[in-house]
Amino acid sequence: MRVRTRAWLLLVGCAGGVLWAGGPARATGLPGTVSPASGRGAAAPGPGSVAAVGTVSPAHGIRSPAAIPRADLAFHGRAVIDGDRMEVRLTPRDHGPAAVPEASVRVRWSVAAAGAVTSSPGCARTGERTVVCGTGALAAGQAGEEIRLVVRLRVPAPEVTLEVETVWNGGVTDPDRTNDRLRVLVLPTGDEYAF
Repeated sequence: MRVRTRAWLLLVGCAGGVLWAGGPARATGLPGTVSPASGRGAAAPGPGSVAAVGTVSPAHGIRSPAAIPRADLAFHGRAVIDGDRMEVRLTPRDHGPAAVPEASVRVRWSVAAAGAVTSSPGCARTGERTVVCGTGALAAGQAGEEIRLVVRLRVPAPEVTLEVETVWNGGVTDPDRTNDRLRVLVLPTGDEYAF
């Protein structure tokens, strides 16, 4: 008995994804002619199927990598320790090509803070040594507003390791993660350390 099925799409995950698009198939018992109505695992495309690479209709809930915007998010700043007080100034920048609707950055220091941390609006303390700050919207090729943190260290330290890392990039793809994951060693000399 021949049963006509609708056209179906099968995404085969290998090296970037290959999209197999098959036209109307007939359940003839031949390999590769699996009916989507059967609910069974998909097999390789049958005779007459065409292989194509491209985007999948949003109705299928799959987004092609080509459809995801790309933006190179970077952070630059300065840090200084004066006694038990550490100040961090951080500027986000979007090198493009797409705009970033919103991003957030985590700042972590290796020495515990004593009490509250003074910070710019949009920042929240998430741990004894961690603060997460929102960048706001970032236009392509532009810098965002400076983020400022002032931390009172629990004990004076001979050095503090400062870690800066993007924790949310607004859903864009970042081709270069080396400039938004930073680790800086800061000494208590009163001098500014640029990064």
